[in-house]
Amino acid sequence: GERLGFGVRVVPMIDIDGCRASSSNIRGSLAAGDLKQASVLLGRSYSMSGRVIRGRQLGRQLGYPTANIRLVASPSPLMGVFAIRARWGGSGWHDGVANLGTRPAVGGEGFLIEVHLFDFTGNLYGQKLEVEFTKKLRNETHFEDIDDLVVQMREDERQARFCLAQNKD
Repeated sequence: GERLGFGVRVVPMIDIDGCRASSSNIRGSLAAGDLKQASVLLGRSYSMSGRVIRGRQLGRQLGYPTANIRLVASPSPLMGVFAIRARWGGSGWHDGVANLGTRPAVGGEGFLIEVHLFDFTGNLYGQKLEVEFTKKLRNETHFEDIDDLVVQMREDERQARFCLAQNKD
């Protein structure tokens, strides 16, 4: 720092329950799908946010409309299907389920968050949506046909609703 003209200050390591609170350990927890440990190390729940963009409208056709957020930064170590809570503007939290990744089930390209909010009807295009990841339900999967995908989406919704209801108590 002295050579380049800026100050340097060494900060002590933070240890939480025997685990060093570091970006490497947080990324490792996220990659393992251990959202509880990541939350402990972060001091808050893990979340992402971005502007809702228009997608291919496939979710709507399948009975699961989604708010899509394209991630421009390098992909997160966290990937899969999750029980989530989301909010935007001045709204409160809304329960839902989200896929975070490349969407191999539908031949997706690029890294995207697809959020389906339970019991919500409305237009979120252009809104900045914050998505808080509560529990990993499963990894992304390729399905041979759309009917198998819809069956799995129903099961994901069932599991997410159950999980989120447990967290409210």
